Amino acid sequence: MSKPQYLSLIKEIQKHDRAYYEHARPVISDYEYDQLLKDLEKMEKSHPQWVIPDSPTQRVSEMPSKGFKQVRHTIPMLSLANTYSREELSDFVKRVKKWTEKKEIDFCSELKMDGVAVTVRYEKGQYALALTRGDGKKGDDITANLKTISTLPLTLNVKNPPDLLEIRGEVFMPHHAFQNANRNKEEAGEEPWANPRNAAAGSLKLLDSKVVKERRLAVVFYGIADGTGGPVSSQYQCHQYLHDIGLPSFAKRHRIKTTKIDDLFAFAERIEKERKALGFDIDGIVVKVDSFSLRKGLGATGKSPRWAVAYKFASEQALTQILDITVQVGRTGVLTPVAELKSVSLAGSTISRATLHNREEIERKDIRINDYVVIEKGGDVIPKVVSVDKKKRPKGTKPWHMPKKCPICESTVVEIEGEVAVRCSNPNCAQQVLRQIAFFASKVAMDIDHMGPKVVQQLVEKGLVKSIADIYALTAEEVALLDGFKEKSVQNLLESIEKSKKTTLPRLLVSLGIKYVGQGVADLLAKRSGDIDALAKMDVEELEAIEGVGEKVAESVVAYFESPDNFKEIHRLFHLGVSPEKIKTRKGHPFFGKIFVLTGGLENYARMEATTLIKERGGKVSSSVSKKTDFVLVGDEPGSKYEKAKKLGIKILSEKEFTRSL
Repeated sequence: MSKPQYLSLIKEIQKHDRAYYEHARPVISDYEYDQLLKDLEKMEKSHPQWVIPDSPTQRVSEMPSKGFKQVRHTIPMLSLANTYSREELSDFVKRVKKWTEKKEIDFCSELKMDGVAVTVRYEKGQYALALTRGDGKKGDDITANLKTISTLPLTLNVKNPPDLLEIRGEVFMPHHAFQNANRNKEEAGEEPWANPRNAAAGSLKLLDSKVVKERRLAVVFYGIADGTGGPVSSQYQCHQYLHDIGLPSFAKRHRIKTTKIDDLFAFAERIEKERKALGFDIDGIVVKVDSFSLRKGLGATGKSPRWAVAYKFASEQALTQILDITVQVGRTGVLTPVAELKSVSLAGSTISRATLHNREEIERKDIRINDYVVIEKGGDVIPKVVSVDKKKRPKGTKPWHMPKKCPICESTVVEIEGEVAVRCSNPNCAQQVLRQIAFFASKVAMDIDHMGPKVVQQLVEKGLVKSIADIYALTAEEVALLDGFKEKSVQNLLESIEKSKKTTLPRLLVSLGIKYVGQGVADLLAKRSGDIDALAKMDVEELEAIEGVGEKVAESVVAYFESPDNFKEIHRLFHLGVSPEKIKTRKGHPFFGKIFVLTGGLENYARMEATTLIKERGGKVSSSVSKKTDFVLVGDEPGSKYEKAKKLGIKILSEKEFTRSL
């Protein structure tokens, strides 16, 4: 052991911190990360002179997010120490008894949510502020984003609320919402999240609260920040108090109070058995000293309270063999490697395939055909390869490489700068076309009943449909050629196709399969442009001026409409009767043709909601103040835009004035 090794380990842990907190894409399991941290703690215990202020043992590691205001915590937000065995949990209980000099202590135990830690302030019973943990001292201001969670009350159910109540909890994504969000990402040509925790963290980092609302996040509260009010003196009382004032909290069966270590183990065993039926992710239980007064005496280390510990469950895993690695081609041309596995039972289902995500994942884990691998269900939903058992590796295995030619059409595979994914370069690749048509007809797109993937495959294989517009040119005679289609089923399909012609502009934009354009972005584009022709004429700069539309999206939209084939296909759709409603603006309104800039936090409107109201009335919204700006809408704590507007003599609108003008 040497100091260079110590410094190298710190760099490795910091790299994993960035992957976990900043990008919401961890590359190792929590257990593997905790083992690295324990190795670091051992080094520092043996060589205290090596310890540096930047060491992960000395601070909470969560990173600030770009675009969010940083706010200081009134009470530091620490992270929990982790245990993985009965012995470690027993040691924690013994330490607490030793430090408090008590033979018997009440402990409260509850679920350990696998989400994103948050703190929320209520002032005189009114929702006022929400922050992430950040570095424990300061966190990201996510007030607007958390406000989109439907179960979060904006007013507490209490007659005489304290002047300030700060509560701690966890934001998470339920399994049904996770599956839906991943479906939307795949439809937009983006890489899906590996698990619900990553999805929740990634959603909270979004600057557009309207898109956050679509993610269907949830929140649960389990604590009161020390010294900020609340008529309770213990953790167990705290749970009931949170429930009584209308906050989402743990059900009674998901918490216990006891003095006995055996009760804690029995609770852990029961919760682990019930884990799959919860509908959301947990990764263990938390054990806390129940008495708040005892907690004060125990205090905390630099990053963790001494009065609480997490007892984490092992992920349900299975060992199996990779029989082959195949490559799927998605509708946007992305090549995705898939492990074809020797069938194995895992978490109540038989697993024979697992996504390998991308070539970087394969290279990092050194995954090869015929390897024996440990698999688990990410978020108890998606099977994934955790690690390779290299001791069992058969002789003669070779590193696997992504093919240089598309496995379907043999076109050259291309790499795009800034992307991990590689793509088939041929937009007419049979697999891409098949998936594009199937997506176009799906429920999230044009919603054509009776036209599922198997029907689409028949239509394509029989040469009846070669592009999305061909769907609307189908005749009864052609549909009757499909296997199993008789008079009634032919009629049903044709009626569904006819019905789908009347659609909305956002739905049509999603259906076209423009890269990075999911439902949220489609809404923004439709409201700004009004119709397809206007959208097609917009350049990158105009598109980027739409709040919620970034550079990647803008460039993708422009590239799509620059293609003569795409433009021809859209107008063929229109010629065949597809008729999206136009987005109407209210001419003659005082906002019509006016340029707005928004600054500060609005009390009654999310930023995107105010932007939509302005655009519906014919106004435009810009991100920066200039001489061309007509109005600056000012909320709480406005920034430099407000000062610049005053200097330029631009009309300042308060929120009340804005509301009266609508």
